[in-house]
Amino acid sequence: MAFEGVVAALNAAGDDAEALVPAIARAEAAGLDGVPGEDRQRLRAARTRLRKAREAAAAADAAAAAASRSPHAKESYDAAEFGPLAAAYEGLKWRMIQKPGGATVKPDDFYRLYALAMQAERGDNAGERPMWAERGGLDFEGRARWDAWTAVKGLPAGDARLRFVRAFWEFPAAALYSDTRGEVAAALPAGRGAGAAAQA
Repeated sequence: MAFEGVVAALNAAGDDAEALVPAIARAEAAGLDGVPGEDRQRLRAARTRLRKAREAAAAADAAAAAASRSPHAKESYDAAEFGPLAAAYEGLKWRMIQKPGGATVKPDDFYRLYALAMQAERGDNAGERPMWAERGGLDFEGRARWDAWTAVKGLPAGDARLRFVRAFWEFPAAALYSDTRGEVAAALPAGRGAGAAAQA
């Protein structure tokens, strides 16, 4: 009877790791671990549930990290790849994200590449931020491009080229309907993109 409150907290915590941690600590502080019987078994079961919840969370985190990692990432990048990659990035099969009013935009990775390409080729963005689309409504696409380009203001062209190449190979495949960067790597001149093609 002395352990009713702590046992109730263990039961109420269920499989929720955040609730299990304080419930287990409270049960241990109350000395439940040293009393044989059914209540001690509940404490042990709660510890097992906590361990399994942490393992599941770690596995989910690892899966998310693996999904966000590009299979084309390399140890080093060559800014000389900028030209062919800049010509290819808009032609990739980008996923489309629905916006209000039927407008669509691409993932942030596309706009990051766009911004770095524009910074490398034209320098700082000097245009006004777009407001309205030609068919009415907000120009989500134009605004996303403008915002991304303005965010890299002041970046030297050489740095922008190298960052573009890195961003091209490292963005997650989930941003595309079909990841065809391996084909782009295969089309690069000999000696370039071999690492990416081998990892594709």
